Amino acid sequence: MRLSSSARKRMVLLAAMFASPSFGQISQNEPTPQEIAHAYRSKAGEFTPIPGIRWERWRIKEVRGWSLRFKRVCERRGLAILTREYRVSAKKNGSCAEYQITDTMPLPPFNVPVKPAVIVEPGGLIACP
Repeated sequence: MRLSSSARKRMVLLAAMFASPSFGQISQNEPTPQEIAHAYRSKAGEFTPIPGIRWERWRIKEVRGWSLRFKRVCERRGLAILTREYRVSAKKNGSCAEYQITDTMPLPPFNVPVKPAVIVEPGGLIACP
């Protein structure tokens, strides 16, 4: 059976898409992006006991046996928009998974037509430190 060049290109593209870790092939036992987003939204608050040092606490610290660690990577303030990025590490029985969270929210008192959004991107399994 001979395939046309366009059919071969489509097959190669499909194979690359499914082999690529960027498409988030999550195994059944890892936390899903929805579970990570729910745990992120459970933020209990933040406090600064020492000026310049910010501590954040979450109510949900574990999902189906996976312990979660949130680390703020950066915070950017634009014109009436605040964007925070976090790295989440999940550990269970020597297995580790990593996620990236981007949280975008409008700042008051401006009436910006942007709704708050939390985007979770799975990074896949990584080597445990």
